[in-house]
Amino acid sequence: MLGAAGAGLVRRLRAGTQVWLWGSGLHAGDWRPSAGRGPLGRRPSLPAAAIVNSAPRPLQPYLRLIRLDKPIGTWLLYLPCTWSIGLAAEPGCFPDWYMLSLLGTGAVLMPGAGCTINDMWDQDYDKKKVDSTANRPVAAGDISTFQSFVFLGGQLTLALRVLLCLNYYSIALGAASLLLVFTYPLMKRITYWPQLALG
Repeated sequence: MLGAAGAGLVRRLRAGTQVWLWGSGLHAGDWRPSAGRGPLGRRPSLPAAAIVNSAPRPLQPYLRLIRLDKPIGTWLLYLPCTWSIGLAAEPGCFPDWYMLSLLGTGAVLMPGAGCTINDMWDQDYDKKKVDSTANRPVAAGDISTFQSFVFLGGQLTLALRVLLCLNYYSIALGAASLLLVFTYPLMKRITYWPQLALG
């Protein structure tokens, strides 16, 4: 009885693993990325890009403007936050969910605001001089400069509300970081290593 149940479990796990591997672009057996299509005839896609593509059409340019389809900036900001909140938790206790959600919201808003500023300042540069950035929402004309400016104001207002929920020391540190948010997009004009300034 246990042998039949165990064999059924193994079959289900194997089938689930194959579906997961197909969905991630890998084949069971060789563990190499596949350029082919999955079992359902669709190309594997990142969940973040799928979220943006499934959003209402008027909202999609704004989600691409804050790079929600490529959320590496959000993760680079949020993961150290979660690590430090986890370290600050009492031994044996879960991290503070309120702080995790607060800093998670800030980790979406602040890199998004930096990307919005970058695209506003670089719209002509992105459109005419860099092939890989010509399809960004402001450069492609999906969002006007005024719309992106209003959107930036909304992002910064929400980020300020998040910041004001923290203690005074954190507010001072957050306000000081705004200088980096505004100057980072300008670094590409004076250096080939703008990420060095951000780091």
